[in-house]
Amino acid sequence: MAYRWGLAVGFPLVTWLMAHVGWIGSFYALALLNLLLGGGLIWRFLPAPQVTSQRAKPGFRQTFALAWRTPLLGWILLVEIATLSYLWGSSAWLPAWLRDEHHFSLQATGLLAAVPFLLSLGSKFLGGVLLDKMRPEQAPLLFIIGGLLTAGSVLALMLSQQPAMLALFMLAANVFWGLQGAAIPAVVQHHAPREAVGSAYGIINGIGNICAAFIPLLMGVVMKSVGSVSSGFSVLVASQLITLCAGGALLLRMRRAAAVNASIP
Repeated sequence: MAYRWGLAVGFPLVTWLMAHVGWIGSFYALALLNLLLGGGLIWRFLPAPQVTSQRAKPGFRQTFALAWRTPLLGWILLVEIATLSYLWGSSAWLPAWLRDEHHFSLQATGLLAAVPFLLSLGSKFLGGVLLDKMRPEQAPLLFIIGGLLTAGSVLALMLSQQPAMLALFMLAANVFWGLQGAAIPAVVQHHAPREAVGSAYGIINGIGNICAAFIPLLMGVVMKSVGSVSSGFSVLVASQLITLCAGGALLLRMRRAAAVNASIP
């Protein structure tokens, strides 16, 4: 949820800073803002309160090893990489694409730049509500449905020319992508050992972000080879189709495991 709030606040803020203080000034302003907010939080919460009672906990190596032995770790990691690829790719290239190919004025968008990310925040909450109504082994359905609808929305976005259609499919893609967000930690919590849930999600999210950070570069390579900015968004379509396929594999394996557990007396 935090990065969605960050994007919702950050896009209008960066657009406003660029319009008033330029590129270089915006970097200095963001650095100062991070220093004030980050320093204030550190000042508020450090030093940590003293722990009065100590419980026996597994060591670092044991916890790390438990996290790496999480069942279906490879499939969950693949979903995380594919999901974060959309975030990294769209955040890096969507403003330039709207400006250069469709002549949108980023300075004129103002607070409207936050709308796609606020919608994805709301759809993530909706996904969490749906997960509460579903059995744990049904959670990958959100990857399948969300991945398919996000891929379709991005494909329609690439083919659209009318501003209204561009806005509609851009918002739809963010909504369907956000729908998947709550399912990833839910699946991790369902499979990871209780002593290593945080470590397992840290591994998955960390590797996912490292891999997804190369997606803007890959999109740039595709754009250069094809000759249009919109062609690079095919990488995002592919990432969401990977989410769909990996979600299907997770669904089959989780249902099979649930059936086996139910048959054990």
